[in-house]
Amino acid sequence: MTRAWIAAAAGIMLTAGAVQPHEYQLKDLTIVHPWARPTAGPNKMGAAYLAIKNNGQESDTLESASTPDASKAQIHETTNANGVMKMRPVEGGLKIAPGQTVEFKPGSYHIMLMGLKQNLKEGEQIPLKLTFAHAGSLDVEVKIEKQQEPEAAGRHSAMH
Repeated sequence: MTRAWIAAAAGIMLTAGAVQPHEYQLKDLTIVHPWARPTAGPNKMGAAYLAIKNNGQESDTLESASTPDASKAQIHETTNANGVMKMRPVEGGLKIAPGQTVEFKPGSYHIMLMGLKQNLKEGEQIPLKLTFAHAGSLDVEVKIEKQQEPEAAGRHSAMH
C-alpha cells in the first residue's frame, strides 16, 4: 500500500509540473497551446507562440492579432539570410492552407508583442484576439510559461 501511495504521489507531482496544452476552436480552425515566455526588467517586448490547424476545405488567413496588454501585436517571421537572423512582420497576413498546421515557435513565426504594459510573469495569462479572413475573430488566453526543451517534452509525454 505504501508503494502504491508513493507512486500515485509521484504521478501527481509530475502532472502538476507539466505544461498542459490548451485548444480553441473557431469554425474549421483549431488553435493549440498559446504561450509566451516570461519577460524581465525594462524589456517591453515579448512573443506569443501557438499552432493553427486548418481542418477545413478552404484556405484561411490570419490577418491580425491584438491584446490589451501591449500597445501593438504583429505577426512576425524569423528567417536566416546568409547566416544572419532577421525578424520582420508578415505582410498581408499568414495563409493557412486546408489540412495545414502552421506552428508559431521560437526562431519561426510568432506574434510579436510590442509596448508591453507590464512584464509577462510565469503562471499568469494574457488575452489575445486572433482575426482571420474567413473564420472571424477568436479570443484566446496566452499562458506565460518557461519553454520546455523538445527532448524533455518528448520524454515526459512518453511517460504517460
